[in-house]
Amino acid sequence: MDTKEIKKILVVDNNSVILRLMSHMLEEMGYEVYTAVDGLDALEVLSGFAPDVIFVDLVMPKINGEKLCRIVRSLPEMEEVYLVIFSAIAAEEQVDVKKIGADACIAKGPFKEIREHVKKVLGLAASRRTSPPMGEIIGSGSIFEREITKELLSTKKHFEIALNRISDAFFELTPEGKIVYANEAACKLLGLAEEKVLSRRFDNFFAAEQHPFIAKLLFQAGTELVTVGEDSPLFMHDRQILLNLVAVTDLSQRFIIVIIHDVTERKRTETHLIKQQENLEKLVAERTVALMEANTKLQRDIVERKKLYDQREDLIHELQNALAKVKTLSGFLPICSACKKIRDDKGYWQQLEAYLGKHSGTEFSHSICPECAKKLYPELQDKE
Repeated sequence: MDTKEIKKILVVDNNSVILRLMSHMLEEMGYEVYTAVDGLDALEVLSGFAPDVIFVDLVMPKINGEKLCRIVRSLPEMEEVYLVIFSAIAAEEQVDVKKIGADACIAKGPFKEIREHVKKVLGLAASRRTSPPMGEIIGSGSIFEREITKELLSTKKHFEIALNRISDAFFELTPEGKIVYANEAACKLLGLAEEKVLSRRFDNFFAAEQHPFIAKLLFQAGTELVTVGEDSPLFMHDRQILLNLVAVTDLSQRFIIVIIHDVTERKRTETHLIKQQENLEKLVAERTVALMEANTKLQRDIVERKKLYDQREDLIHELQNALAKVKTLSGFLPICSACKKIRDDKGYWQQLEAYLGKHSGTEFSHSICPECAKKLYPELQDKE
């Protein structure tokens, strides 16, 4: 059977008493021991330390034990590390060791029993063997369920389910801006698995030119909710977002809650509607100008037609006046070849000037032409 010499061990637990006891015990056994107070602290330790075995508590702030195990298993350089769950809730919650990615699980109990359980697990780690079949939890026989712990675990699960059902991305950050929690919508927005998101700097998911702005927002975050991105566009992974953040304090530790609402489609719709409105306004303006021009032309046509109409009316009036003065002479007029009298339609003979005066309104003035004057008054001609 292949064996591996165990030299380096990392213990991750937010209980300072457990850390001291485990560290002292393992160092007495001759191991090089590093400790971490939470999942985020453990990842920082692992960046410069490669342990052979990692003991991980399940319930911790800033990335819990279950998520830490998954992150460790996703790191190529941690492929051979032996992961041991060191659980205080083994009686209240069945730990699925294989699903978490761990190799063994020890239930926290009396410390004298823990020593023996740790020795057993270290033997399994050296022989590259996992815990007993069917996911047996070492030391579970000496622990009992606690009702308050079950209630707290149930509440925790309830909130996690609720957070994973909302459509908005939900992040929990450290004051330094490192991600310690991300719901399913957050991972989907980033296009990454949860293991690849946790412990990353939040501002690194924005364009480089936006890093100072995001860092300033996180630094200035207070207890009042702040919303950015409505007036000045803010993008994350080519998606336009509305960013809400607020600082909270839990057990004297400060965290920053970030809720991101994807407004890409809404902004596209708004832009489309604005463009349509602009096009509509432009079309209305063009139609208005065309109608005004058509109306102006129509007004000119009306004026011209009225002018022509008035001219026609004036002409008709003039013609009517002329017709009122002019009597139409028509047909054959019998005229005497000797005295030149005219016979009217009643058979009476009239002087020519009398007839014309009656039928045409013409007035005559009397004179005598030279020929007639010579015939009628020859004596006058002789005197001249």
